[in-house]
Amino acid sequence: MPLPAITASLFARFASRQDDSPQMKMIAALRNQFGGHAVEKKG
Repeated sequence: MPLPAITASLFARFASRQDDSPQMKMIAALRNQFGGHAVEKKG
């Protein structure tokens, strides 16, 4: 049985490992705004 939500979340996980991804920067900003999760910088 295909599970597109799990597939999409897995691809998002892989994309989040890329440095300076504009999409992941936007998601991190949204998480910070709505969930109160701090944006962590690597390094």
